[in-house]
Amino acid sequence: MSLRTGVSAAKNEVEQSPQDLTAQEGEFITINCSYSIGINSLHWLQQHPGGGIVSLFMLSSEKKKNGRLIATINIQERHSSLHIAASQPRDSAIYICAVRHSALQAPGAHT
Repeated sequence: MSLRTGVSAAKNEVEQSPQDLTAQEGEFITINCSYSIGINSLHWLQQHPGGGIVSLFMLSSEKKKNGRLIATINIQERHSSLHIAASQPRDSAIYICAVRHSALQAPGAHT
């Protein structure tokens, strides 16, 4: 099975590793995301080939679990990880780390 990673943020503010990963069925997989900006939230997204983007987790300060998937975040170290336990062929997808930064906005500005 093949996994690819992607990043949603301004250049050099978010780094995700590994960029490409090939895993055997049943393996434990970890995808890392580091960011250099202050954030309000971090999102882990998944996109299967030819499919739409699906939100897996939205994190702000806690660990979350959904079946075989676990997402962690360390705000102080500006790092998050997505763990996939007992990987399966259906896990073949692109995984995206997206951040919402915490910069103050000008009055009247909206995100």
